[in-house]
Amino acid sequence: MSLKWKWTFGASMAIFFTYTFFSVAIYLGFNQMMISQENSNVNDIMSGVASKLQVSGSNLTKEVVKESLTPKYYEIDVDADSRFLMTDTTDATADALFSKINEVGVIVAVFDPEGKKIYESRPSHTNLDKHATPLIEELFIDGKRGVIGTTPVMSAKNQSIVGYVQVINELDRYHGMINTVLLTMLLMGVLALVVSGVLGYLLAVNFLRPIKQMTQTMNDVRKDSQSASRMIVPAGNDELSHLTELFNDMLDKMQKYIEQQKQFVEDVSHELRTPVAIMEGHLKLLDRWGKEDPEILDESLLASLQEIERMKSLVQEMLDLSRAEQVEIHYKHEITDVKNIIHQVFNNFSMIHPDFTFNLDDDLTGNVKVQIYRNHFEQILIILLDNAVKYSTERKEIHISVAEDIYDIQIAIQDFGEGIAPEDIQKIFNRFYRIDKARSREKGGNGLGLAIAKELLDGYQGEITVESVLNGGTIFRIRLPIYHEDK
Repeated sequence: MSLKWKWTFGASMAIFFTYTFFSVAIYLGFNQMMISQENSNVNDIMSGVASKLQVSGSNLTKEVVKESLTPKYYEIDVDADSRFLMTDTTDATADALFSKINEVGVIVAVFDPEGKKIYESRPSHTNLDKHATPLIEELFIDGKRGVIGTTPVMSAKNQSIVGYVQVINELDRYHGMINTVLLTMLLMGVLALVVSGVLGYLLAVNFLRPIKQMTQTMNDVRKDSQSASRMIVPAGNDELSHLTELFNDMLDKMQKYIEQQKQFVEDVSHELRTPVAIMEGHLKLLDRWGKEDPEILDESLLASLQEIERMKSLVQEMLDLSRAEQVEIHYKHEITDVKNIIHQVFNNFSMIHPDFTFNLDDDLTGNVKVQIYRNHFEQILIILLDNAVKYSTERKEIHISVAEDIYDIQIAIQDFGEGIAPEDIQKIFNRFYRIDKARSREKGGNGLGLAIAKELLDGYQGEITVESVLNGGTIFRIRLPIYHEDK
């Protein structure tokens, strides 16, 4: 059975059983209320009849009972030719009692003290059970539920028992009402089952639609890892919309990692092709005639060693770039003190480049921390300062400034060197992009430094921007969010 039909069946049963539970509760409550009402009605008739017979104050006879329980009439003249009989309504209680006695299914019987029946409103076949106090019991008449009540009739003179009143209620009104309610509930139960089934199916289809879309999207991605197929985010702010957003985000990251891996392999293959070709050329040269020529041998060996060093540097930078793309996975909980690292890097560059003037403008008010791995933060600063040193010209001066606001730290590194043309500024963060490839190779660059720095900053929710004037210098600006202990 599919999940859709399981859900449909489960939802239908839940709705149906809920309806059934409340229906049974209502039925039982209504049944009890009706029985209580009928018992109260029997009790009113018993007490009313006993009260009327007590007033007579004499021994109970058939004539006395009949006279007490028969409504009295009087005549009124409407005109000379017609007369009407009207009940004596001066006693409202008596009028109500007579109405109850004459209800359908109600039988009133009166017995003398020995239990001999001396009056009954309708024929009945019940026997008298004498009781000294009023008593109402349940009985079954022709297999149907009924109520019987018995009460003694007391003498008005000496309060002795002069007879008994027996009231039988066949509960015709109760049975009619209960049967109607039961039939209605059964019909409503069938309707509720049908409606709950339809609602359960519609709910199942609605709730499983995102899962169906997810399955379809996963099939698309399985067939084509670069598929742009994504789930449609439903309107609203519920769990399904959150699940859809997370699923799409996961697919985006998977596709990004696949593209990065593909790009990594392509870049490595492309960049290693040149040094391998150079080494192959020198080895072939040595194989042909260079083994006997010391000058060619030295030149080929020197060139090959240089290319090997460049390959080692390239492979290391490619590994750094690959790690930079995964900082969210491996380094997302690392915290670093900004002031400490900046001063350390500043002192190191001042020492290893004594011919340069390094100026540090530190406006930090305290130990400001950022959520970044210490080595990565140091690596970003080294890349930018190393580029500033490499591309400086006659004015060997580099300015470093660091400031903070409520949310971020800002670092600026300025040199006064070659600068960058406007058409190249948007490309300098691309992998292996070099403005002047010949001059970059002479300076030892592979075109990966700025790509690594940007990838690292992106991974830590930071950003890097550049301002430059050709032959006037360059300013790189870094922004990183400040880490707060209470977040």
